[in-house]
Amino acid sequence: MDINPPVNVRLLADFLEEMNTQGKYHIGFCGENSSEIYDTLVNDFSDLELDESFIVAYNNFDIIGAIGLDVDLSRGYADVWGPFIREENMELASKLWEKLIQKVPREVKSLSFFINKGNKFAKNFALQNEGIDQGSDLVLKLTKDNYKSKTVNLDHFNDKYHKSFSKLHNEIFPNTYFDANTILSRLNDNNQLILAKENDFNIKGYVYIEANPKHMEGNIEYVGVSKDFRRQGIGKTLITCALNQLFSYQRIEEITICVGEDNISAVELYRSVGFEAKYNLISYDVALSTSII
Repeated sequence: MDINPPVNVRLLADFLEEMNTQGKYHIGFCGENSSEIYDTLVNDFSDLELDESFIVAYNNFDIIGAIGLDVDLSRGYADVWGPFIREENMELASKLWEKLIQKVPREVKSLSFFINKGNKFAKNFALQNEGIDQGSDLVLKLTKDNYKSKTVNLDHFNDKYHKSFSKLHNEIFPNTYFDANTILSRLNDNNQLILAKENDFNIKGYVYIEANPKHMEGNIEYVGVSKDFRRQGIGKTLITCALNQLFSYQRIEEITICVGEDNISAVELYRSVGFEAKYNLISYDVALSTSII
């Protein structure tokens, strides 16, 4: 057995697809389509080079285990992809982990696991590394065939609403993976910020979506409504507009969203437009200084 950085990214993507499409191995951060995973690994994975972000176990050139870290240096944390171990070998998982951790810069202080509730192996691994339970999330899905569109008229972001959007987003999601400036920097033809306006400078709420027609999927990343305008149907209107926009792509057949399991009102809102549960995921945070078994 050899433990090394990935030799062939395409083969690694195939292995991750094989593992992550099974509930007992599923990790929320990792995709389920080989081409999508490959594209992420090559173009949009970690602030470090892939050789420093992933470690793989080979047996006669066949991949039998892998684990990766999607590192965000500016925020001092990393999302854990894995461990993906074909035979659920905890000793092998620990060897991979120890070798990978040696490459992590000092700026990284915290590691996050996002584990399917059916993935007992990864859960035990996180707990053995002193992972702290951060609660559960539901990944909800809606297919185009099950969606009945409704006409709504909202506006896309422009610079007049920069201050109002930034204030609202950072108030509602103070410690999230995309702050307001990050969202604004990501806007393009496929990544869109849709607003419910109060007046010429302020907003009542917003929805941020990312479409990935190449991989036939779309995501509602954030929905936020000011506390002064809640319980007025604005959230449902924003979601409806987002769904109309995402399903306008011919290749997008499914849309997903992640919401806290204890956020009952949000879950009910999404179910009211047709969303159904796809995965139940548990988050664990690990302090890097205590993370090695």
